[in-house]
Amino acid sequence: MLKIGLVRHAKSSWTEPSLGDHDRPLNSRGIRDAPIMAKKINTLHGVPDLILSSTAVRALNTANVFRQTMGISEQNLIPRSGLYHASEEDILDAISMLDEAVKYALIFGHNPTMTFLGNSFKGDVIENVPTCGVIILESTAKNWMELDTSNTKRVDFIYPKMYVQ
Repeated sequence: MLKIGLVRHAKSSWTEPSLGDHDRPLNSRGIRDAPIMAKKINTLHGVPDLILSSTAVRALNTANVFRQTMGISEQNLIPRSGLYHASEEDILDAISMLDEAVKYALIFGHNPTMTFLGNSFKGDVIENVPTCGVIILESTAKNWMELDTSNTKRVDFIYPKMYVQ
């Protein structure tokens, strides 16, 4: 069984108008939510073998919080510039190139792509993946190249407001 987590970055800051979109950091809510969600994913779905992240500061910061919270080594977090402004096809291409030794990976990216991609798999319609929301997919594909909508389904969708008031 192959498993993928699609993670939308945690809430970002807009306090520095001079920063470009790629360079926006997490705000206080994002800093609060990321470790909570990392712990929940760890409890519910275990520790991934690998993390791929957009190079946008807010996505990479979120991925690093997950990595540290879950005790994943630095070399198992791979920044990918192609995941910033990625389409659903771009993310599926990145998944198809995962090493066969990897059985579970988290992909950190952005909306609306995470919502669109998550909705392409079997499961109830998700109106919007909120910041730091996570969609978990499981596939019966024998390898990452074979993963598609016919052999993969959504098994979980969680987000911070489920756990933080």
